[in-house]
Amino acid sequence: TPTPIPTKTPMPTKTPAPVKKPAAKGTTLKNKQGAYKVISSNAKKPKVAYSKVTKSKKVNVPKKVKIAGITYTVTSIAPKAFANNKKLKTLTIGKNITTIGKNAFAGCKKLKKITIKSTKLKSGAIGKNAFKGTAKNLVVKVSKKQYKAYKKLLKKKGNKKVKIKK
Repeated sequence: TPTPIPTKTPMPTKTPAPVKKPAAKGTTLKNKQGAYKVISSNAKKPKVAYSKVTKSKKVNVPKKVKIAGITYTVTSIAPKAFANNKKLKTLTIGKNITTIGKNAFAGCKKLKKITIKSTKLKSGAIGKNAFKGTAKNLVVKVSKKQYKAYKKLLKKKGNKKVKIKK
């Protein structure tokens, strides 16, 4: 009788790791720096708006933020994101910010220094009264390229005494 030929047992294939998807549009995400609202859940370029600040004196609105293993581009500051914050003194706005919402910094009486790294802000991109109620001696530091444009733009947005520096 012929002996049976042994057959090869199939090797189990490795299953690929599940692809992480960005959170749905409108979802609020949080980390140590603050809260972010998802404005675009595009798989390749998800975008968020900085929506709520933690209680600190110094805040940095980053250009990108990584939450739950997904990197989101921070493209805007939501309306009333910093409104009536009694502790905030200095603020740095990241390079990817294209819009600042209405009353974003309204009522931040101790806010004395803002550094804007973004060169993408346009006249309609800053909401009404965004800087209303900020410190009378507020200093905004901007890039040399955007100095003239931002000087006109920022004085119209709630604080007429704002000083713009290069």
